[in-house]
Amino acid sequence: MADQDRTGELSINNYFDEGLADGTEPNNPFEVLEPEEPKKKKKTVSKRRQPKRKRILVVLCVLAVLILALVIFIFVQRRRNDGQRYARKFSENIGKQITSAQKAAGITPKQRSDYATLNSLYSSYQGIAESSRSCRIQGVKMPEWAIFLNTDAEELTNVTYYNYNLLEKNVFGTERKAYIDHQPIQRGSSVEAVEQTLDLVPYRIQYLQGKTELREYRYCYKDGDSGEIVSYVITALWDENGVLTDISQTKRNYIGTLLASPEA
Repeated sequence: MADQDRTGELSINNYFDEGLADGTEPNNPFEVLEPEEPKKKKKTVSKRRQPKRKRILVVLCVLAVLILALVIFIFVQRRRNDGQRYARKFSENIGKQITSAQKAAGITPKQRSDYATLNSLYSSYQGIAESSRSCRIQGVKMPEWAIFLNTDAEELTNVTYYNYNLLEKNVFGTERKAYIDHQPIQRGSSVEAVEQTLDLVPYRIQYLQGKTELREYRYCYKDGDSGEIVSYVITALWDENGVLTDISQTKRNYIGTLLASPEA
């Protein structure tokens, strides 16, 4: 009995009695617990890789769009400015053999235009280069632009560029709200400065020997008093250094010319 009274030791009966006293089931000291099977680790995709792939795809898409936009922009610009660009190339070779000039310009001129109207309007030229695209001015079919070349002893002497597409919308010129005062334009101005001030695109550009350059601008507006369309032509001249030497403006009566009849 002395052994059962030792402090800190319980008999089997006391063990069960103590467990039942607090309402809980006593632990079975003889129960054998089976070891739990280790849980299988789930394969998870690295969260770091997903955002990285998305960023790469976004960057590639943006680059593709930018490249496509750049290609379209260059294509449109070249198609729109082909005539003026070719004319400039020809003008840089004035005084040289026509064969050298056409090689430098990258276009081969023809002896005659594909448009009967141009052949009847302009007869004194030795070569012509024209747009493959056409426009209509007052119902007359014309190339969008044309370059007339004059030669002397097979040497290029002058180049004249016409922008017929400019008159397709209005035969009287670019529509403006009022009269354009050219007087404030200073002599010595560059081509870019003058055209920025006028806000007009040239209808005709003529390159002469000595690298002088003449540009013609056409515009029209509706007169507030008479309600009639008034048309003007601005002519500007630059010297061989690209400096403006003269600028003038004249009023054109195109309607009077169209309505005029020959005298009986």
